[in-house]
Amino acid sequence: MYFIISFVFILGIIAGAISIKIIGPEKNSDIMLFLNSLFKAIENNRLDSISILKQSLIDNFKAVLIIWISGLIYLGVIVSPAVMLFRGFALGFSVGFFVYEYGLKGFLFSVLGIFPQNLITIPGIISIASVSMSYSLSSVKRRKIMIKNNRKFPHMVDYSLMTMAFSSLILIGSVIEAYIAPIFLRLLTDYLN
Repeated sequence: MYFIISFVFILGIIAGAISIKIIGPEKNSDIMLFLNSLFKAIENNRLDSISILKQSLIDNFKAVLIIWISGLIYLGVIVSPAVMLFRGFALGFSVGFFVYEYGLKGFLFSVLGIFPQNLITIPGIISIASVSMSYSLSSVKRRKIMIKNNRKFPHMVDYSLMTMAFSSLILIGSVIEAYIAPIFLRLLTDYLN
């Protein structure tokens, strides 16, 4: 399961990086405006760590909740890879766009602003998606046995506890994104200016 989910995630990254060539100049200029305002906010120390943490937790735990529920209702086999494909696409597009548009500055921004939290968040979300997919498949296999023995609950508790355990990695990644990555980004803007 880990291999399948990791492979799908990598496919998403590749697709995201390739799609930069496909977007039109209109969308490109919209993204550039947003990024320029982001760089200015970094330069002026206007990044609010609490807001970043809150948004990161909301975004990450929405994905966790979707993956967890899909595993409970036997859809983890489909939904987990789909969520990971989307996450990979978003990451690949972001990093690819930064490097394509900003060159060295974009590469450094990706390494310092995106890489640190994803070092911890990605293994966590891959683990959760793998557990969801595995639970979903085994639930389908055990369905008749569980109906006869009424033993679904212990498996569901184990599945939920594993999801919670791996969610701690996502929590740590969100804290890094909110409090450590902005320090790196401020150092980067000081270095490049």
